[in-house]
Amino acid sequence: MDFRQIEIFCAVAEELHFGRAARRLFIAQGSVSEQIRRLETHLGTLLFHRSSRSVVLTPAGRVLLAESHRLLDCRDRAVQLVRAAGAGRAGALRLAANYPASRMLLLPLLDRLRETHPEVAVTPRELASAQQFREVGQGDLDLGLVYGPVDDTSLRSEHLLDVPMVAVVRGSHPLAGTDSLRLDELAAHRYVTTYAGGTNSIEETLISTAARVGVRVRRSQSTTDLSGYLLELETTDTIGFSSLPRGEQSRAQGMHLLRLEPQPMLTMHAVWRADRDEPLVNSVLSELRELAAAHGERHSAVFRQSAAPINPWIIAR
Repeated sequence: MDFRQIEIFCAVAEELHFGRAARRLFIAQGSVSEQIRRLETHLGTLLFHRSSRSVVLTPAGRVLLAESHRLLDCRDRAVQLVRAAGAGRAGALRLAANYPASRMLLLPLLDRLRETHPEVAVTPRELASAQQFREVGQGDLDLGLVYGPVDDTSLRSEHLLDVPMVAVVRGSHPLAGTDSLRLDELAAHRYVTTYAGGTNSIEETLISTAARVGVRVRRSQSTTDLSGYLLELETTDTIGFSSLPRGEQSRAQGMHLLRLEPQPMLTMHAVWRADRDEPLVNSVLSELRELAAAHGERHSAVFRQSAAPINPWIIAR
């Protein structure tokens, strides 16, 4: 039994006339009769009661007609989904982002995909950049949003945003009464450039930015994980560093943010497997480019118009 036989059967069952069914399908009446005989032989039962004056569905024929409509609907649905997947409009997408990317890009992306790609099933996660690199490389993630640059030749990447880095201190820190901190002033304070298990992107960006203006920033890793590191910042006069979105979260918890001079900028990249050309990934990348560009324009305007010491501005490239 194949779909062509099902289509012929449905035409006869709906017309209750072999001649009219043949004209509807643009085939010879003899071909219609032959396909119905083959279908009845395959199923081992009569589908029609035939006479010189009428064609009537048997009980088995009525059951097959109802099931045939469902089969043809499923076939058409499958064809549509396959074509949509081939065009990047349907399928399953495993997507992850680090903390700043989840706030700036992932959340608006999910809202947009619900409208523009309703047939896409997205599995979003928030993961550190290092873990995303591993999972994209292993094929467990289709697309990641990470700190760059990306040096792994097995991966492809695209720069989306530049994200400001800020210094974070507790509310009672001696610097809490100021709005900015020059990198050449760091030597006079206790500071921690990263924490155990954390990304080295913040540390590397801080050190390289300072080096460009002739300032040496020493590497100083906290011996604790993220929770211990945050507790250290809250209870001591240690200076910490974070992306601006992470810093804004800390400010909501009573911490104070300082603009760094010169301003270190973290680069945010999309990353995916170099050996795969997935239409859905390409389609989502197009959405991400638009979101990044709009984000940059919006926050650059905020920066130009506002005199506040810390502005949530993000630059898109």
